[in-house]
Amino acid sequence: MKFQVDDFVSRKSYNCDLVFRIDKIYKDMAILRSIKLRLMADAPIDDLVKVEKDKKIIKKELMMESYEFMHRQWRHQVLNNRLIRNGEQKECLYQEYRVKVLHIDGDQDYLKLSMLNYKNLNINAKGFFIPEKGQPEKISELLEKMRPDILVITGHDGEFFNKAHHTSDYFIKTVEIARSFQPDLDQLVIFAGACQSDYNQLIEGGANFASSPQNKLIHFLDPILVVEKIASTSVREFVPVKDVINNTITGLGGVGGVETRGKLRLKYP
Repeated sequence: MKFQVDDFVSRKSYNCDLVFRIDKIYKDMAILRSIKLRLMADAPIDDLVKVEKDKKIIKKELMMESYEFMHRQWRHQVLNNRLIRNGEQKECLYQEYRVKVLHIDGDQDYLKLSMLNYKNLNINAKGFFIPEKGQPEKISELLEKMRPDILVITGHDGEFFNKAHHTSDYFIKTVEIARSFQPDLDQLVIFAGACQSDYNQLIEGGANFASSPQNKLIHFLDPILVVEKIASTSVREFVPVKDVINNTITGLGGVGGVETRGKLRLKYP
């Protein structure tokens, strides 16, 4: 069977447990990107089987899953809509000063869904599709232009059989450049990584939160859920790392990090 870039496939050696998109083909090997997880993998061509399902249907299912989960996550910003005084609802005099999020993604489809979900969560985000390899080169220019409060550096990653990582080095370098731009962990909050990324190196490089401390495969929505927790917590409070982890889909082992202040500020009037 002949395979082409962008074909949807599964791996026979893993009992066809995940659906991937073929990203690149090198002779008898294919580089794969997962459809629902931020996982990159390599596999022999003869280990692949085509997923005989319309691509539009697969993308629609992914979008519906995204909408359904975010609908459960969505909540009104209480201080932005009401002020309870003596048990009565009054006009709110305070307004939320919205944080700025810069989201850099190595997957164009994930980026589109991410931006829709930021919008649904009322988070002010700007997104850029930049393949993982090109992220270190572009980050300084984007930080200078956007001056974000929260930075997301993500895409796809995974381990080779020799325990090396597909794209962790690019994420680490991008984090290091971003942290040199703004050394204060509370001024610029950074999430970095994807499936099976080198968690320790990302944290040492300056990320506040990163994947994956226990080598888990993270869901494509996890970076957004980290952002949502930080963006909805008052700047007067530190966010317990466990609370950030519990706010993700993958949960414990998928994301870790360091104690960080929230970014929610109020303005008056």
